[in-house]
Amino acid sequence: MQNELQIQYWVEQVALFNDQSAFEKIFLHFNDGLYNLAGSFVKDEQAAEEIVSDTFINLWRNRVRLLEIENLKVYLYVSVKNLSIKRLSRNRSQPDFSINDIFLPHLADTSLDPEDILVSKAMLQSLHAAIDELPPKCKLIFKLVREDGLRYKEIAQILNISVKTIDAQMAIATKRIVQSLSLIIQK
Repeated sequence: MQNELQIQYWVEQVALFNDQSAFEKIFLHFNDGLYNLAGSFVKDEQAAEEIVSDTFINLWRNRVRLLEIENLKVYLYVSVKNLSIKRLSRNRSQPDFSINDIFLPHLADTSLDPEDILVSKAMLQSLHAAIDELPPKCKLIFKLVREDGLRYKEIAQILNISVKTIDAQMAIATKRIVQSLSLIIQK
């Protein structure tokens, strides 16, 4: 809740006072998640950066209407999705919703011995492989939930699908990942 209040404060500062510092904070808050989403569509780092930049340029140009946006996070994600699809259709490519570089937390616990660290790294690699084997749309939804921390309702708005579909896709993802990891553990 604190986070949402902070974002709303920044939005008000930008909309009412053209506060560039507040706009920069909005950019920094959402940039990584938006970049990952764009990258999952276009598969090109530079194109993903351009899409996110274009999204924020459009946001700044229309800053006087910022207070009309009900949910800035959903608005930004939908904008990035739409610009990504527009770019793909312009390049005559098909969206592939692949997640090649899912964020895996670094092992910072120094109390683990080298064998534990090796086992943990192997499990993280196995987890990455299991996620990579998910069906394309399932991977995208899993990424938006687990990596970007979006709520099912927000994802439903972004992808224009039902919350039940997201729930079903997350169940599929969880089941497949658990099955893959249990096969590895049994080895």
